[in-house]
Amino acid sequence: MSWESSKMKIRKAEPSDCIPINRMMEKLIEEIYARESAKVRKVLKANFTKDAFKELCRDKQSLLYVAEDDKSGKPVAFLYGWLFQNVFTIYWIFSEKEYRGKGAVHRLLRTVEKKLIEDGCYKLEMYAYAEENRFLDFAEKLGFKKGVLLKKNMFGVTIQHIYKYIGECAAEDKIKKIKIVGEAGQGIKLLSYTLATLLAQLGNEVSLNLEYDSAVRSGSISADLIYSDDPIDNPIIDEADILIKFTRKRDWFPAKKLVIDEGFCGDEAPEEMTCSIQSRKGTLYGFENVAISRFGSKIFINMIALGRILRYIGINILLLNIKDVLPKKSLEKNIEAIKYGFKYRDDI
Repeated sequence: MSWESSKMKIRKAEPSDCIPINRMMEKLIEEIYARESAKVRKVLKANFTKDAFKELCRDKQSLLYVAEDDKSGKPVAFLYGWLFQNVFTIYWIFSEKEYRGKGAVHRLLRTVEKKLIEDGCYKLEMYAYAEENRFLDFAEKLGFKKGVLLKKNMFGVTIQHIYKYIGECAAEDKIKKIKIVGEAGQGIKLLSYTLATLLAQLGNEVSLNLEYDSAVRSGSISADLIYSDDPIDNPIIDEADILIKFTRKRDWFPAKKLVIDEGFCGDEAPEEMTCSIQSRKGTLYGFENVAISRFGSKIFINMIALGRILRYIGINILLLNIKDVLPKKSLEKNIEAIKYGFKYRDDI
């Protein structure tokens, strides 16, 4: 098939594209994870059903594009990624075999890059198998550079981080700030340490500052977690990009995005924590209710929250060797809670 007979147009995916994208995703999983067990591939496919792609199409932070064959009118390649703080992480990019070498992937990347530049994005990044030299060489020709090498991930393979700066960005805009506020016994320390460790694994500069009330057993605890491409000068947060709040006892903290347990919403909630304020400023997640009903104890609130945070900031949990950074006690349930918060579907 010549390039002339396979002209394509690049466009944003629509709900009607979800079935062909799902088929391509299954081919991608079979190809990329060929050395893994059939069970692993089956679980991965459960995360990318046609209904899952419809959900992705509706998400404001996700970007899903297809290359459509002009002659047949069918999608023959796709690109999916996640945008957070003007950094776009490409999760998946795939082309049908008969269209490889015809420019589909190149045109997808070029089109998406142009749109992102218009929207103020300054950086593209993605992760690839370290031994996929052909793809890494191709990415290098497109201007990508090699970042951190992840020697282990969820499936025990080596992953290469690659990135490309596509726009200008002030140093302060590269800094991401997460404020976590809770009470003793809610696992705030474990949550913040785990998140900081995972972000460091991915090559970020990370700063974590914990603050305790004098009453350690019954007092409150807060964590200032900052990560950036560049060294961090100030470890204290005055305004957070994300506020994770598990307690009513602390004063309100300024933040661009709020994630809070829906259990705080009710007749007994103080005025500054009313539902109307919550719904305008952020998202209500039933951490405590789910922790008890699904995992048997509210101690798993922090791990469900961790999964939510990782999804929101665009960190693919498939890349992370989570087991190494969690305590051995209740390890499997903690991992299950993280996956649940991330919406990783182990259930088939």
